Amino acid sequence: MKKQFRIALIGCGAIAGNHVTAITQTGNILCALCDILPEKAEDLMARYGLKDIPVYTDYREMIQKEAPDAVHICTPHDLHAPMTVYALERDIHVLCEKPMCITMEQMKDVRHAAKQSRAQLGYCFQNRYEPNMIRLREMAQCGVASALGTVVWKRDAAYYASAAWRGTVAHEGGGVMINQAIHTLDILQWICGMPTHVLAHVSNDFLGNAIEVEDTASARFETEDGTAFFLFATNTAKKDLPVELQVRLTTGEMIVAQNRHMTVNHEVIASTKEEENVGKAVWGKGHTALTADFYTCIEEGRPFPIGVDEADKAVRLIFAMYASNGKRIAVPQ
Repeated sequence: MKKQFRIALIGCGAIAGNHVTAITQTGNILCALCDILPEKAEDLMARYGLKDIPVYTDYREMIQKEAPDAVHICTPHDLHAPMTVYALERDIHVLCEKPMCITMEQMKDVRHAAKQSRAQLGYCFQNRYEPNMIRLREMAQCGVASALGTVVWKRDAAYYASAAWRGTVAHEGGGVMINQAIHTLDILQWICGMPTHVLAHVSNDFLGNAIEVEDTASARFETEDGTAFFLFATNTAKKDLPVELQVRLTTGEMIVAQNRHMTVNHEVIASTKEEENVGKAVWGKGHTALTADFYTCIEEGRPFPIGVDEADKAVRLIFAMYASNGKRIAVPQ
């Protein structure tokens, strides 16, 4: 019989609904909610028809009193690492939203805690569970000659004003790269291999009065075998465009892939209609499949595929982009 895990959710903001749905759809138990603004937890319960779930404003108190099997972390970026460390030190499983950290020091702390803990640590790069991205990776095993990822979204001043942590160096750690385009960068390195060098430009071209961080970024990444792949990202559009990956294989095939649409040499091989999402359509539908895999891995005693060694790749690439400033530099190890 499948084990039911008792799971506490830390952070009841926008992405929390995806986690509530994933927890309930995988047959697990949501045992507690935590947010520094308890009304956000109450609103989350009302929206998802949840009852009799205790609400806390301090995650430490919640962990001590509820002793959950696992926590899901959906807080501002700067809190991901310290909350992860706190739970791992108590051998509590952690499934955390991206990014894993916003500094190299935080990365070291998480790595140390993960190594010492008996608990599993996983990260929400849910696009790895989208069927078209899985299909793309399988096709790319023969070799990638060139690849491009594009993220063109709208995140205006009103979006950044919706929460005080957004758009700040201290709490978000960056802009369009570390918040929005990190998923596309993760998929690019997942199919092309981890780069050794990068040349990047990041800038705040249009949202200077609203944020401290970049709204636009471009980069050329080089892998050890000489393959180059490219990324362009901006959150200054008037309307969102679909995130898209274009991949030329070494065998000559040209692939264009989105979460819902995929062509090979201009022939459609996968296409699905717009479906209702838990949250924003751009988040995709991968959270439930990822969550199910996370708890299956725990139950079967095998490592979750997106642990610390995988999740830190996109973060290290972003740190390198920020450090590049138009110069070709090595990606930090």
